[in-house]
Amino acid sequence: PDSGAHVGVPMLGVRPPVAGAATGTPHASARSPPDRVRAHARRDARVAGRSACFSRGGAPRNIPRRMASLGGRRNPRGVALGSVPDERGLAPPDMPTARPGDRTEGDGSSDWITLTALAAAAIFVCYADRSNISTAIIPMAKAFSWDKVAEGGVLSAFFYGYGMTQIVGGRAADRFGGKNVLLFGVVAWSLATFFTPAAAAAGAAPLLLARAALGAGEGVAFPAVHSLIARHVPFERRTTAVATVTAASYAGAAFAFGVTPRVVLAGGWEAAFYAFGAAALLWVPLWVPATFEVVVDVETETETSDDTNENEKANAATRSIGLDRSETFATRETDASKKNSWFDEWRALTRTKEVRAICVAQFAQSWGSYGLLSWLPTYFDEALGVPLGDLPAFTVLPYFIQGVVGVASGVCADALVEKNIASTLFVRRAFQAFGMVGPAVCLLAAAWLGHGGVDGRVADANVLGAAVCVDVGLALSALTLAGVSVSHLDVAPKHAGLVFATGNTCATIAGLIAVPVSGLILERTNQNWSVVFGVIAAVFVLGAAVWCAWVGDRPVAADDVGVERA
Repeated sequence: PDSGAHVGVPMLGVRPPVAGAATGTPHASARSPPDRVRAHARRDARVAGRSACFSRGGAPRNIPRRMASLGGRRNPRGVALGSVPDERGLAPPDMPTARPGDRTEGDGSSDWITLTALAAAAIFVCYADRSNISTAIIPMAKAFSWDKVAEGGVLSAFFYGYGMTQIVGGRAADRFGGKNVLLFGVVAWSLATFFTPAAAAAGAAPLLLARAALGAGEGVAFPAVHSLIARHVPFERRTTAVATVTAASYAGAAFAFGVTPRVVLAGGWEAAFYAFGAAALLWVPLWVPATFEVVVDVETETETSDDTNENEKANAATRSIGLDRSETFATRETDASKKNSWFDEWRALTRTKEVRAICVAQFAQSWGSYGLLSWLPTYFDEALGVPLGDLPAFTVLPYFIQGVVGVASGVCADALVEKNIASTLFVRRAFQAFGMVGPAVCLLAAAWLGHGGVDGRVADANVLGAAVCVDVGLALSALTLAGVSVSHLDVAPKHAGLVFATGNTCATIAGLIAVPVSGLILERTNQNWSVVFGVIAAVFVLGAAVWCAWVGDRPVAADDVGVERA
């Protein structure tokens, strides 16, 4: 190949081929990269000679196979290498393109913290907007004369819209970037929240549509956030970021449970929707101008101890970088024609046991979490006899504890893996199992304490014991933030949004079924909460068993199917 073939093509730790060499084989560096090469898109990054690109002995290997993943990396002049065109105006093949929100200049080493904070704020608003109806529905049911089945229908309408936009939002975030997808979601669900009182006044059908619209807007939130985390948060901080963002959901729910009763008592149930719907006005001005540094993981293939094989891999790798320009660009159209559709990508991923483990665990976990989130104020009001004005003392604490436990579990999990105290697989299994079996035991204890009551009320007035069991169970469920909540970043980092959306769709289906089924159980069993808690506990245990059997900790082969370089 001629020397011009290498113009504009970044070669990490590999020298260009010597012009006129008989074999055409480029020379390689005498050092080899570590297991994980991290490309940070920063102004002061250098293409070669960085310690992050090398380790002891050997030769560079597996670098060109992943060069297309090095999105947004800059040369010393601050130009994104992935977007440098050749003399014909074409970008190098398979190189990533810029997305909305990508930082183009300046130091962004702390951008992942800003992203995590803003994403957490969005999720806080998200869960506050969806949770306020759990308290507001008590006076709403009295005003509209709803029975438990009708209440369950109103509460579950949210999940119809929520389920429809999960995969769509995940795919859009993976392909076009999560920033604008999240912005769209925040605006959509805030408008739906604000207009809920008008919809309720217009009739049952408009109210159900408004709740479904709220769900549709919120359905894109988590997929967009997780796609952003995969692109902008360093690997060693991802569990912490995921835990922080998810903990914000608990904080949002706690805020709604704590504030809504007071707002309802002061201004009526309508005021809760007006106030919560306007919260987005505080977030949008901070989000729109924000930009974040691109941080991409470059995984290497499994290495062998055979130095000869490693050198052969290095030579093959560098040869692949040194392809003639005409040959490289000529294959672009052929490669594009062979790309699979997003449905083929999704189908290949869902056939893996690792992704199915995520789906099953999300379904099982959400059967309990969504059921309790929707019915918890009603449980304390009707089963334990807690007045509406006193509900915050019982409903806020569990979600506050969840937030604390969630953040702590993320930090702890990252530390265990980073310090080689435990493997990633062990951490994912242990945290998820304790986060599902623990709540199951607590809910069974709460069911036992409430057994024998009349009309669902605790006969021995053991309100405190039952409340403590429920609170501890909800707190333990936050341990799963170091389990299923981050597993998609382990097994499918290139399709993080799509895989998370798939799992969250299963979670949505669980909520769609669990909320009305719980209402039906209460209606048929004379408000027997023991049966509701028993069903949740059984689903928890079954989901934990499947998770431990199928969970993975490495990218699956299907993650490379038809991937869109980001």
